[in-house]
Amino acid sequence: MDTPAKRIKTGIIGCGAIGSELASFVDNELNKYLVLRGLCDKARFKSIDVVKSLNSKPKVLTFNRLVDDCELIIEAASISAAGQLIRKTAGRRKIIIILSVGAFVKDIKLLGKISRDTNVFIPSGAIAGVDGISALAMGNIKSLRLITSKPPLSLAGAPFLSKQGIDVLKIKKEKIIFRGSIKEAIENFPKNINVAATLFLASRFKDIEVIVKVNPHIKRNTHRIEVCSDKGRIDIRVENVPSKINPKTSAMTILSVKNLLTKIINNLKVGS
Repeated sequence: MDTPAKRIKTGIIGCGAIGSELASFVDNELNKYLVLRGLCDKARFKSIDVVKSLNSKPKVLTFNRLVDDCELIIEAASISAAGQLIRKTAGRRKIIIILSVGAFVKDIKLLGKISRDTNVFIPSGAIAGVDGISALAMGNIKSLRLITSKPPLSLAGAPFLSKQGIDVLKIKKEKIIFRGSIKEAIENFPKNINVAATLFLASRFKDIEVIVKVNPHIKRNTHRIEVCSDKGRIDIRVENVPSKINPKTSAMTILSVKNLLTKIINNLKVGS
């Protein structure tokens, strides 16, 4: 990679497990190409804490100021923040990375808000095979199923559990707790099922079946993806080590965004 004459002004929305680690990565590994201009979080103290750990000492900014000041913006906050960012950047020359991919399923109209002036990137996140699924989407996908198995702590706090009165910590063997459509899955597990939304965007297949299992005997978040098309079949199993900071986040998700950032600034791009 050649060192650019001008570094790209970068901002991060959300300073939790993902945002804080990405801030450190940009600050330490990509500082020849990106300059961390600002951080934003609803809980301002989180942004302040992350800034203290960085060499570049970016500014703690409001949402609107960060959007105005930065050229590359990483959303690592929430479905609501993702939707707001897409609307705020419409018609502006920005590069944005969306992690809360469920925003596109919750409000399908967001896809129409993406203008030619804005480049929107969706990391592959906690799964593999996104390139292959996108390729099969050029043909005719007949069925797509996502089976997600997680240890109890990875699902703790999901709205579905309180609605159904389910205490995952009392489950002693593997159990299916949810089976339904992608939209229902994202409404009930907004912080746990971004994988389903990524599969939807890659395949544009509306009838994805989502199955969520609780398994107290596993320590890794596991995803099984089954795709059947007239041009081929894909059967993928991915086991993810949970983030040490937040067990609801897979470590592979963070690595996926790091890889995407490297790909954006690199002249050699592998994969579609």
